[in-house]
Amino acid sequence: MADDWQSDDPNLELGLERVMELDVEVESPIEIGDTGDGQRRIIPILGGTVTGKIEGEVLDAGADYQIYRDRRPSELVAKYAIETTDGDRIYVENRGMRFADLEVSERIREGKPVDPEDVYFCSVPEFEVATPELEWLENRIFVATGTRQPKGVRLAIYQVG
Repeated sequence: MADDWQSDDPNLELGLERVMELDVEVESPIEIGDTGDGQRRIIPILGGTVTGKIEGEVLDAGADYQIYRDRRPSELVAKYAIETTDGDRIYVENRGMRFADLEVSERIREGKPVDPEDVYFCSVPEFEVATPELEWLENRIFVATGTRQPKGVRLAIYQVG
C-alpha cells in the first residue's frame, strides 16, 4: 500500500517552464565575520546578462547577503535589479540555499572553481515590476538552479505551473 499514495489526478502534476537565464558578475566578498549563526558575508553584484523571455542586463545595483555554514546549508539572499532591452526595470529578491561537503564549500568560499554536480544550489526568486506587460512575473511562483562561476553565478529561472 505504500506505493498507492500518489494520485492519478493530472491537475496535481507540477510543470516547470524555463523563462530566463542570468549570468551575474560579482565582486570579492566583504567578510563581516562570525555572527553566531555562521560566517556573514556580502557579495556585491557588478552586473550581468539576462536571456530568455526577458532580455536585458543585471544592473550594478545589488548584493548577495550570505551566511556561510560548515556542516549546514548556506543561506543566500540576493537583492538586485534587471533592466530589460525595452528599458523596463525589475526588482529581484532571490532567497535560496547552497550545500556541499566541507572540501567543496571551502573551495567555493575561496572563489575556486568547483564541479556543479558537487553542489546543491537552489533558490526562489520573487519579482517586483512597474510595467503592466511584466506583471506576470509578480503573479507566478519561480524556482531557480544555480552554478558558481569563477567570477560570478549562472542562474536558470523556471516558472512553476
